Amino acid sequence: MTSKMLRTTVGAAVLSVALAAPAFAAGLAAHVNSGTVAEGDAFQLTLTANGQVSAAPDLAPLRKDFDILGTSQSSSTQIINGQTSQSVSWIVSLSPKSKGALEIPSIRAGSLSSAPVAIKVVDAGAMPKATGASGVAVTAKLDDGNPFLFQETPLTVRIETSGPIQSAELIAPQSSAYEILQRGEDRMSQAMRNGQTVNVIERTYMLKPQEEGAIEIPPFVLRGTVEDPDAQARDPFAGFGFRGFSGFGASMFKDMFDTGKPFSVRSDPIKLTVRADPNAGSGPQHWFLPAKDVRLSAEWTPAHPVFKEGEAASRRVSLLALGASAVQLPDLTFENTDGARIYLDDVQTGEDQTTEGTVARKDFLLSVVPTRGGEIMLPDIKVNWTDSVSGEAKTVTLPGEVITAEGTLPPASQPAAAAPEAAPAAPVAQNRQPEASETLPVYLLAGLGAVAVLAALGAAALYVGRKRRPGETPRKSMAAQQRNQDGPDILGERRRQLAHASAKEKSGDLRGCYGCVLAWRRLAGGDSVMTEAAREAIAGLEKAAFAPAAEAAEGQGREWVNLLAREDRKIGPTQSHVPSRLPSLYPA
Repeated sequence: MTSKMLRTTVGAAVLSVALAAPAFAAGLAAHVNSGTVAEGDAFQLTLTANGQVSAAPDLAPLRKDFDILGTSQSSSTQIINGQTSQSVSWIVSLSPKSKGALEIPSIRAGSLSSAPVAIKVVDAGAMPKATGASGVAVTAKLDDGNPFLFQETPLTVRIETSGPIQSAELIAPQSSAYEILQRGEDRMSQAMRNGQTVNVIERTYMLKPQEEGAIEIPPFVLRGTVEDPDAQARDPFAGFGFRGFSGFGASMFKDMFDTGKPFSVRSDPIKLTVRADPNAGSGPQHWFLPAKDVRLSAEWTPAHPVFKEGEAASRRVSLLALGASAVQLPDLTFENTDGARIYLDDVQTGEDQTTEGTVARKDFLLSVVPTRGGEIMLPDIKVNWTDSVSGEAKTVTLPGEVITAEGTLPPASQPAAAAPEAAPAAPVAQNRQPEASETLPVYLLAGLGAVAVLAALGAAALYVGRKRRPGETPRKSMAAQQRNQDGPDILGERRRQLAHASAKEKSGDLRGCYGCVLAWRRLAGGDSVMTEAAREAIAGLEKAAFAPAAEAAEGQGREWVNLLAREDRKIGPTQSHVPSRLPSLYPA
């Protein structure tokens, strides 16, 4: 009997016994699945090496003329007349960058190298719509053939097949002139064509043009395998029958040898004209935002904050656009308003997929710091956009909001501590003899000499001071009298607030420091008595307390507080009290 040759090819991972393989001739074989490729289409390059390979192929030379879409690797073992051999293959998916005659250069894998391979890239219309299979059709339809630049437009691909498909892959065209991204899950149904039931698969993409003018989108390509009717003729086990093991023979060996018949089906190209911004040149602040709908919203954290002078409240302003991407949303500016300063803490973006399209979102996280008590009006916020359905220029507005802030007051415990010192002076001052003399007739006053009047008033003041505090010196009595005339000890309270501000700055509590400084400013008479240096110091403390770290100056808090202490000495006593009916007899 002549020797019989049994040739079996299985994956290396299936073998559980290590077999010794003889060395084969060095070389790296290269072949493509098609010598003619449509522009925008993909094809496969297969590199095969016999025996052991010291390194994977270097694919860098391919990047000059091709986009590398993906790679995979497989290995196999062959047994021929008891002799075994091994090989390894790399399958590289490529897409050409241009039309015309191109060459796949020589590729190296360790010490091995391949020969160049020539391919031809042609227009998609020059290629047949279907090869390798019948009863399979692919169509692509764009909802709007005249979209705006960057507008998101649905694109639907429909696949119809009258027979079973073993495997398939839908390949979308790629280009820098547009973006195509799949949205949602495939939808499956059935339809009747010429009295025959066909299976229907629909897939939705979102197209975003990146260039103005006329654009042509190459065909979508459905590539896969169908059952090969000639597979049984190539089945090496077909003559054995495997009676009694029909399940084993019908499943394992059929799957092993019947790899299916490859096919390729393409849709027609899509032509569209992309419109430019109709309001271009309308101003430096114009931002082109084409969308189906745009909205603005705002919320406070917590929902109902208590606004206080010098304390920050957190606000989130959200910009949402249907049918746009996050990169298209403009940056918003937030100007300070009368009674409040507004700082931008952070910006967050995101996209949500809905049945109506992509909802792009941009959140602006703000710190709103009231600089006085009372009602404060936060201004309107406006965003211009273009309605991608009607083509109209529109404006969305977030209405202004009125907030009411509590003013900064000195801590209640601090004026109470000063009260015992100042309180006894009030009744004594009201019973002073000079006040009674004001009711005397004019002719009696005219009879008094200037020296006598001064002597009498001076003696009365000295007597009253000694009677109120037996151990007090005349100088202290005059200071107490001055405090009595000025009302509460505002000067001392101002300096206590500055001392508190300094202590909080040293402990790192810049917001507490800023609050004490606001209390000092109010006691000192407000902005009207502040010098430019004092205003700059207060603004610096505010920014250090509430602005983002990138904007806030660092390490100057103590310097600002010291500057305000020097300014306080220049301001002197605050004359915000109600003066007594007689001027002071002695200078303070």
